[in-house]
Amino acid sequence: MELIEHYQPEFVTRFDARETPCSCPACQSAEQAWPHISVKMKNQQRESLDIGCESAAKEMLFNPEAFILHIGQAEPQSEELLPVWSEVLNQQCINLAVHPSLPLEISLYAIGILLSKAQQHWDNGETDPALLISMTEQLAALAEQGVLEQQFAMLPPIVENRIAALKEMGAMRLNLNLPMVEKMGLALKLSELSIMQAPRLAERLQTLESVWSGIALFNEQPHTLRNILIYQLYSDIFPGVNCTNYGEALLGLARQFFQIKMLCAIRAEQGELTQDDVAMLVSALRGWQQQNPFAAEAENTSDYSLLSGLSLL
Repeated sequence: MELIEHYQPEFVTRFDARETPCSCPACQSAEQAWPHISVKMKNQQRESLDIGCESAAKEMLFNPEAFILHIGQAEPQSEELLPVWSEVLNQQCINLAVHPSLPLEISLYAIGILLSKAQQHWDNGETDPALLISMTEQLAALAEQGVLEQQFAMLPPIVENRIAALKEMGAMRLNLNLPMVEKMGLALKLSELSIMQAPRLAERLQTLESVWSGIALFNEQPHTLRNILIYQLYSDIFPGVNCTNYGEALLGLARQFFQIKMLCAIRAEQGELTQDDVAMLVSALRGWQQQNPFAAEAENTSDYSLLSGLSLL
């Protein structure tokens, strides 16, 4: 039998080397193999962890080398083939996510541009993966010249989209691993968002964005948010093997980053944000998203969804 490539990131290896089991709420009610995830395709296999587990989230978030890949070989355990187009598109998204010249928001912006062009090619029946590689090389060159940052800075701010995304967070019911008083306080701040009128929401958004910009942890450990991006791209083979609307995929990704930022800001209002706080929030958000998966409006075009996503960055 022909062997296939088997990938395991460093954060999975470090998690497996832990001497004590995780005791977070999600692990206490989980099946034995959890939080391990194996993405099995006929032509490759990817190992990952469900970051609904707080210990898995910590290993993924705070290690600058979390996504060093250990590459081996394995026997195929699936008949589902990862199409070359999907594999190359995923790899080009990852290349833009780890590009040393790109701040995180510009990486997401560059991925958005790549997906927009990829959608055009796909819709026109142009499915040569070399097109994706060429586009990524062009975007990397523009990044090194500072052009992408200039373009991103010129995007019109659509505050209404950010206000709407903040209001939607009022429906969240997160399983927070916190003392009861703090848990109730954070839950109340979230639920208030659903009943705020637009002017008050705009004020709240401005306040939270100001709090976010002052959180020291992310300046001291800039790899933290980038690791979240790489995790999503790698674990979900982003934008997805069967994805037909790349704009919707980017919108979902951008919404997640917006939500993480707002949750961290709300928590930071209660006191200095710690690594444990971030892992707890990212883990709780993951659990909520799994129970309430994102779906864009069916009538929205890929370009509309993509622009909506960019407005949340």
